[in-house]
Amino acid sequence: MSRDPIGEIVSYNKPLLEHEVPRQGAGGDLTREALRRKLEALAGSAFQFFRGTFHLMAWDLLQARVPGAKAATPEGHIVGDLHVENFGVYRGQSGELCFDVNDFDDIGHGPLDLDLKRLCTSAWLLPGLSAAVRAKAAQEIALAWADEVDKLGGRFPVPAWTVAKADGLVRELLNQHGAKKRDELFDKVAPGKGHKSLEDPQKFAQPAKPWVQVAQKAFAEYVENLHQLKAPDPPDGWDVLDVAYQFKGTGSLGRLRFAVLVGKGDERRLFELKEARPSAMDAARGLPPPRDRGRAQTASIRRLQGDPWPRVAATRLGQFAGLGRENDVAEEKVASDRFARGDEHHEELNTYARQCGQVLARLHCRHNAPAMFDTAWNAAEAARAALAFAEKYAAQVDADQKVFVQSKSQVAKALGL
Repeated sequence: MSRDPIGEIVSYNKPLLEHEVPRQGAGGDLTREALRRKLEALAGSAFQFFRGTFHLMAWDLLQARVPGAKAATPEGHIVGDLHVENFGVYRGQSGELCFDVNDFDDIGHGPLDLDLKRLCTSAWLLPGLSAAVRAKAAQEIALAWADEVDKLGGRFPVPAWTVAKADGLVRELLNQHGAKKRDELFDKVAPGKGHKSLEDPQKFAQPAKPWVQVAQKAFAEYVENLHQLKAPDPPDGWDVLDVAYQFKGTGSLGRLRFAVLVGKGDERRLFELKEARPSAMDAARGLPPPRDRGRAQTASIRRLQGDPWPRVAATRLGQFAGLGRENDVAEEKVASDRFARGDEHHEELNTYARQCGQVLARLHCRHNAPAMFDTAWNAAEAARAALAFAEKYAAQVDADQKVFVQSKSQVAKALGL
């Protein structure tokens, strides 16, 4: 089928302009500023482009627009927009630190190997590394995923990936972040006296008053939903100290996203409220809009993470579905450029890649085991097919990104930026 990546980038991002978020005072529109930042990120590297254009890959695979698109696995509940930077360390509901997938914006129904193909492709696109090193990382992911699927069988429940299982960099992060204190987070995001305002201009901006009120109402609804879900330690009786529009991520830049700083006496907590858009996989399949995307995302997170975020719940940002969760000082994502300056034999990268594959297999088995083990397919063959696909599709991404760089000014003009 024909592809028009530039046209699709415009059509995917244009609806975000339906919600203009003026900056407080005469500082312009924050949605447009976020989209400008997104276009700069997409032009930065093929890896960044891949991160920010999951909608292209969803259409390529689910509409069979590229070679190797045919699935080799059953369908189930999957992450969709997966890559090596969508894993991280955080504190789960049990209070223990774990390593798991930590971005569920495009969660939905699809072939299990769509997740695997995307994760392996992201390894092939890692910046600053030779082709042989990137190929080895992708291989580690695929083989570890297949081995873990076979090893788990129909085991239930499937435990989280904690320090007892972790190795290398992941073990190091789990050990380091367990000792972090809450004040360390607020020293970064709200460094002023008393930690009363969000001040980093690269991450936060003050929206006009009507949007502050929208975020405050959304936060109140989020707290109510935490009670309904019987989440631990909801922020009852905490005062809202500051609300800021938040610039974060790559693919999600331009969506409504607010940080809410709350306090009780000298204590502080930070929450994130984010627009919950329909999955790009649903659009690729022509499915109707979801009834309540925020609740669907909440339910997915609670079923797919081994030790779910303790305070995640649906809300609404005006007319738009949203998702709220608390930010914790223990959270850490591993930036891909870390591996470009890694050890000589890249064992740190290979160990990390293996664990990403194992964690993905566990996520798939938690919710999808009945379908996975009641269907005729072979995990090792699916892994080999995903590897073969990833090498070829990485070349497609690289070509698309080069075209985008040449067309960036036209894209910006088409988006009214």
